[in-house]
Amino acid sequence: MESGVSFIRSGGGQWQGRYRAAARGFTLIELLVVLVIIGIILSFASLSIDSGGLDRRAEDEARRITALIKLFRQEGILKNQQLALRVFPDRYEFLRLEGEQWQVIEDDETFRTRKLPAELHFELEDMEVSREADDEEEEDGVMLFFLSSGESTPFEMHIKGDDDTDYILIGDALGELDARNSKDKDFAEWLAGSGR
Repeated sequence: MESGVSFIRSGGGQWQGRYRAAARGFTLIELLVVLVIIGIILSFASLSIDSGGLDRRAEDEARRITALIKLFRQEGILKNQQLALRVFPDRYEFLRLEGEQWQVIEDDETFRTRKLPAELHFELEDMEVSREADDEEEEDGVMLFFLSSGESTPFEMHIKGDDDTDYILIGDALGELDARNSKDKDFAEWLAGSGR
């Protein structure tokens, strides 16, 4: 059985090993081709991840605002407070009625003013808030009220993206709230069932 290594006796009486077959590795060109292929695959993967990224951010915002509104409404009922949510095209803030004035809640980290990511914006059905709002509307925003009795302003709020992203939050007068992606297969069924 041959091991692939032969030994030769040199003139000084020492043995020197010499490989029969030359060592074979990858050439620089082969390594560069593999790196280019990996780069192309990664760029396609990142493009496919990014296209779902805006939908994911809109869904996250829809879930966040839904949870915050539910918690806000419950707090108003438990503390017997009149509360409101003021919605602007790019942000929303929570308010409390103090005396006869609506005051932005600033002392509570949970109900702080929140901004949407730059590529998302709000639109409210049958209410005047959109990105094209003039400066006066921008200052006022749209108020959604949550009374201590449990009643609230019915609304249909869209969280829209620069592409066709559209999440819809629907709130009724009794404080029920739900959020859906307008691209869902069962969306039309759900929308019809919500009385809209």
